[in-house]
This record gives sequence, C-alpha cells and structure tokens, in this order.
Amino acid sequence: MGNCIEGTKSSGQEGKTAPVQSKNGKKTAAASPDTSTIHKGILQSHTLDVYQKYKEVEVIGKGSMGHVAKIILNESTRKSYTSSRRSQRSEAGDDNIGNANFLSSVVSKPSTYALKSIQLDRISATFIVELKNEIEILNAMDHPNIVKLHEVINHKKQIFMVQELCDGGDLYTRLPYTESDSAYITGKLLSAIKYMHDHAIVHRDLKFENIMFENRSPEAEIKVIDFGLSKKFVSSRLGIMKEGVGTLYSMAPQVLQGIYTSQADMWSVGVITYMLLSSHRPFYSKKRAVMVDKIMRSDYSFKKDYWNPISVEAKDFITKLLVLDPKVRSQAVQAQDHEWMHKEFKLEDRAPAEALTGRVNTHLSAYKNNVPLKKLALNVIAYRSTTGEILNLRKAFDQFDTANNGVISFDEFMAALQDKCAYSKSEIKSMFDSIDINQNGHIMYTEFIAATLEAQGELSEDRIAEAFDRLDVDNTGYISKENMLAFLGDTGATEKEIEAIIEGADTDDGDGRVSYDEFLDMFEKDDRKMSFSLINGASQYHLDLTETEDGEDLNESALGKLVGFDAVIPGGKYDTERDSA
Repeated sequence: MGNCIEGTKSSGQEGKTAPVQSKNGKKTAAASPDTSTIHKGILQSHTLDVYQKYKEVEVIGKGSMGHVAKIILNESTRKSYTSSRRSQRSEAGDDNIGNANFLSSVVSKPSTYALKSIQLDRISATFIVELKNEIEILNAMDHPNIVKLHEVINHKKQIFMVQELCDGGDLYTRLPYTESDSAYITGKLLSAIKYMHDHAIVHRDLKFENIMFENRSPEAEIKVIDFGLSKKFVSSRLGIMKEGVGTLYSMAPQVLQGIYTSQADMWSVGVITYMLLSSHRPFYSKKRAVMVDKIMRSDYSFKKDYWNPISVEAKDFITKLLVLDPKVRSQAVQAQDHEWMHKEFKLEDRAPAEALTGRVNTHLSAYKNNVPLKKLALNVIAYRSTTGEILNLRKAFDQFDTANNGVISFDEFMAALQDKCAYSKSEIKSMFDSIDINQNGHIMYTEFIAATLEAQGELSEDRIAEAFDRLDVDNTGYISKENMLAFLGDTGATEKEIEAIIEGADTDDGDGRVSYDEFLDMFEKDDRKMSFSLINGASQYHLDLTETEDGEDLNESALGKLVGFDAVIPGGKYDTERDSA
C-alpha cells in the first residue's frame, strides 16, 4: 500500500511485495496480493434496501430461488451524488458554482448493472456455501474477461449481488463461429484461465453456458461467470482436488474419478474450442454410460465434413488439450504459445486507434503527479466503470499485456512505452511504480484503467461523486482518516500513510478531513493542467446433438465392454505413478 502514498519504490523492490509497518512500528511481510489489494475494499457489503439505491429496468430471468434483473441507479440516488454535493459547495461560497465548468457540463448515461437476488430460505446449506465461495473468489480477481462483482447486499432474508452486466448471451447464442472468431474467444479464455491459475483459482465448471458476451455488439468481449464451484487454494501452489463437480460434457476424465488438478480446466478449454470450431461436442451420446466411455478414452475425431475447412493448426491445438494424461496436456501458457494462437490471435489486430494510444501514454506519465487520494478515487471509478465507458482503454491494456495473462509486468510496460515514446528506463520505472498502487510488482487491470481514464476526456461529476460516497464510508459528507482506515484496513497501510492521503487533498482549511469541494477540486485542477456485466442468457441456437460418430444401437454385450469410472488412466484414481515426478 505504501506505493500509493510515496509514489516510488526503493531499489530492489521490483517484482516483490514490499514490507509494511505494523502499528507497533515493526516491519512485517505484506499480505499476499490476493488479500491486500485496495480493490477488495471497493466491494461494498451492507444491509440497506437495494431498491432505495437501484431501479430495476428489466427482469431477465426468474426462478424458484430468486431472479436476475437489469438495474440502474435510482434518479434520486444519482441526484444525491451531485445536487446535494453542489449544494454543499454553494453554501461554502464556491465561486465556480453556476459556471460552465468541465464537471457540471458533462452529462453521463446511467450505468447499467445486473442484480442477482437469492431467497435464502429457499436454498440449501450447500448452495449457501457455494454462494459465499463465489463472492469470495470474485472479490479476489481483477481481469478484463472475468465478470466483476460490485456490491453484496443482505436484506430481509435475501442476498443481492450487483454485478457487471453481461447481456449478450452465452456462447451458444452466436453459433456458428469462424475459425478466426473461435481463436479470438479461445485466446481471451486462455488469458482468464492463466490469470486464475496464477492466483491459485481453478474454475472447475468451464462450459459454453458459463462464458457470456458482455453486450449485444458483434465485437463484444467474453466474460467468464459462475464461480460457485470454483476452488481457491490458500497458497500459490495448486493442489489435488477430489470433489466431483462440473458438467459432464466438459469434465476431464480425472474429475469423473474424483482426483484431479487445475489441468481439468485445460481439458474443458479443449472441449470448448472443439465446439467453437465445429458446433458439435467432442464427446456425446444419448446414453450416459457411452458418453462416459468416450470421455474416459478421449475418443473423439475430426472425421466429419464440417472439419474439412478447419486448419491443421487448430486441430493440433485441440489435440494437445484433449490428452488423457494431465502431465502431457498443455498448460495455459503452453496453449497461449501454440502456433494456432500466434497465427489467429495477433496482438496488432487488437490495437486501439493511434490517437488514443498517444493520449494513453501521456496520461500514464502524468499519473504520478496525482495526489494519493485522487489515485484511490480513480481506482474506485475504474472498478465501477461499465464496458462502454472503458472499451478503448481495454484495447490499450491488451497492447501492454503481451503475455496475455491479465497483468502487466515491468518488462512489458517498458517495452510498450519505449516502442512509442522516448522515456528513459528510470522515467518508465517511476511511472510503473506510481500506477502499481498495490505494490505487488505488476500493474493490475483496474490500476491501468484508473491511470488512463482521463485519456478519454472529461469525467462526469456523478461518477466522481459516486467515488466520493464510496470513500465517505460513514456518510458524513467528508472523507476522514477513519474512513481511510476502514477502506484500506486489509492492505497493511499505516496511520502515517493514512494521514498523508488526507493531507494531500485537505487543501482548504487543514481540518484533517476532505470535503466534497476539496475532492472535486483534485479533478478540476488536473483537467485545467491537462486541457483535455451476470445474466445467464437463454440459448437461441443449439448444437446438433443428434449426430454420433458411430451407430449406438448397442446390445447388452457391447455395453458391458464400455470404459467406465474405474478405468486405469494417467493421472487418475488408479494410476500408481500419479504423484511421481
């Protein structure tokens, strides 16, 4: 957390988590990045009536346990973010009120989110455990292709989850796909999985239904959803799992036997890629026993006519994933480096406009001049931003994240800037450290968006006011030291650092707290200097599941010869060499 305050790291800290001081003054090792990022503090968890803050625009789906709806902030809520704040400024005698300053002239469209409601008295204890697991895991992740959780609200025996809206349908809804489209989706999926596995998270239920398009645009990005069955390991080392979870058609053979590793996710990627390219499942039968047999033997083929136009590289990519032995099966980083990915998922094809690139680089350089509180505010705004508000900035992030793992290393950052700009290595290091406010040795997705938000132009006042309200934890109309301690409680920030955050923005009267006037002034001054989606969609297109490779009018004798759960397979339950190197 110290980097948010100091703006620089001491030499030798690159790529490491810096120590922080405890309240007794002793230095201790900082918490792991998964538990200490400031972005975990942005997630709100409270007990208010959700409909006092949000308004349902459209009910997307209903079930016995609850419903999913598209929501926006209530008009009264949006007005409370701005009009009451302007009133405070007017009472304070602010001369800018009434002028056409940059904030009051910007009109923004209300942000749209997804609201998932669950009736607690209608679900089992097991489902409640899965729900809590999903909330914890979503709160630990920050990736452009993983759905984002914004708020958790407990009210009258219901849990409400305010999430990023993904209303473009699941992967079924846009079948069939071209090979190029299939490679793009697979490339983005691999980035999300590499990020998850790097953070000791295994999804365990990757399938067509759990990959959503963020909106209805033909260029919409995918988002991985539904982490209820996911597993997060305490350490960074991924371990053995035994729970039989997932969906049969995308389950790895080892999952069926109840002993598997994170490589089960990679098997699922092979299944998904096969389906993207062919609109068919690699393992299918109307009889469950036959389907299990095919999975346990990895019995699939590319013999059908619809595989004729598909490249050899694409088929080879699948072949390296649908491998029975998990030790031989490609890991995420190996799949990303496959020839098919290099051929069909080119970085230059995902670049933003050249004009935006220049503005992004300028704002990355200027970001280090921001006071710490403004950095926090920009991270709150970035975290709460919708796809439409940051679409081009996400493309810019792609150009820096050349490893396609959801974070930007210093080497990637330096290579991207030296390719376009004449910055020295020390200047680039200073920029990198300033953006890396979590001080974990890399730039996270939200950190990058926060540093470049103003490259797109003016920020509307209601977005800035919403950030103020999030930091004003006790709703007093001021951001105090106590608010900062509550917001940054898990980051290891010291009282001295908290005081520095407040002092940097407490410019008017030095009363040890930041008013809305002072908060807004941070953005106005910098502007003058610079002059500048969880909704499970119903499938509208279905796979052709009637075709099989061979006839299935099997007699009892043939059924008795099928391979079942008790097969001896590499890495499986009965593999005596499973744990050997």
